[in-house]
Amino acid sequence: MKLSLKMKIKPLRTNKMFMLEKTLIDFKNAVNDWIDISWNDGKITDRKLHSYGYKELREKYPNLYSNSLQDAMNWAIQILRSSIKLNPNKKPIFNTLMVSYKSVDYKYENEGLIIPLCGKRVFIPLYIPKKYKKYLQNGTFGRLVIKKEGNDYYAYLSIKVEEKEPYKPTLWFGVDLGVYNLVVVADSKGREILRFDGEIVKEYKKKLEKYRARIQSRQKRNFNKYTKVGNKISNYSKYINHVISKEIVKKAKQYNAGIVLEKLKGLKKSKLNKSKPKNIRKALHIWSYADLIKKIKYKAKLEGVPVVEISPRNTSKTCSRCGYVNRRLKNERIFVCPKCGLEIDRDLNASINIAKKVASKQA
Repeated sequence: MKLSLKMKIKPLRTNKMFMLEKTLIDFKNAVNDWIDISWNDGKITDRKLHSYGYKELREKYPNLYSNSLQDAMNWAIQILRSSIKLNPNKKPIFNTLMVSYKSVDYKYENEGLIIPLCGKRVFIPLYIPKKYKKYLQNGTFGRLVIKKEGNDYYAYLSIKVEEKEPYKPTLWFGVDLGVYNLVVVADSKGREILRFDGEIVKEYKKKLEKYRARIQSRQKRNFNKYTKVGNKISNYSKYINHVISKEIVKKAKQYNAGIVLEKLKGLKKSKLNKSKPKNIRKALHIWSYADLIKKIKYKAKLEGVPVVEISPRNTSKTCSRCGYVNRRLKNERIFVCPKCGLEIDRDLNASINIAKKVASKQA
């Protein structure tokens, strides 16, 4: 499977920093030049664009590595294709300070990268997280992107690693997603394994609405300042999803369990029904459940943890003890079974049912 490793670049000496900055600026300008050439010659969005401008841009950017100039064209084509679909009359502008390299263009050694900058091969040292080292030692390297984010520089390295063979689970974990409880995990035997409180979503919603109100009330000159705040807020949900997904996969491996997830399409239909209060539906729309599901599946694949997706239909309305479906259930937080008398937290009940859906078939 393919991974994307993000590693921060260590502080550089003045001459190295100058070469890196110049390369990033040249790449950005080259992308915009390719966009201009395409726009002026009939909006060319395929490889034919190369013959219209490569020679001219090769002379304009003599210090930009040849494969990077080619990559700048590829980026321009992707940007144009996306932009033309949205607004065919508005020429896009590329503002990201970055540069792209193919696997043959760079070399990884001594916890750093040797990359072409301004006609020279330059060593760029990296801060490498401990968890990445095994991938860097055994993986197959792909594309490298160097990008400036704020005042820092990062290397985004695509790398292919071998997938672990999924083990045969002796237990199944059901994962229920919601707002009152963001995530509740229970096993097929009815035991609660993990619970992440829904206050996370409510806090995120408050921050997002406060940020939007600021943007609307401020003048344009302050926009960049608040855009940075907005980026931090959006990164917050991704970070929380990372923590949750990591813990779920860790627990599954510890118990030799498989993970049962709700299919996102069915999840939206079941969770966003009109019977729910408006504020709950709004919070569900805001939080990125797709990102959370993606992270769980991604981390599980790395660890060899089996994952199954099912329809969430009636998982919260079915009694996890006797199987009776209480179709009259609305927004009550406690599930009460009219048949067997079971009283149980609604989300815990749902997560048990999710686990049992697969466990019963595997028995």
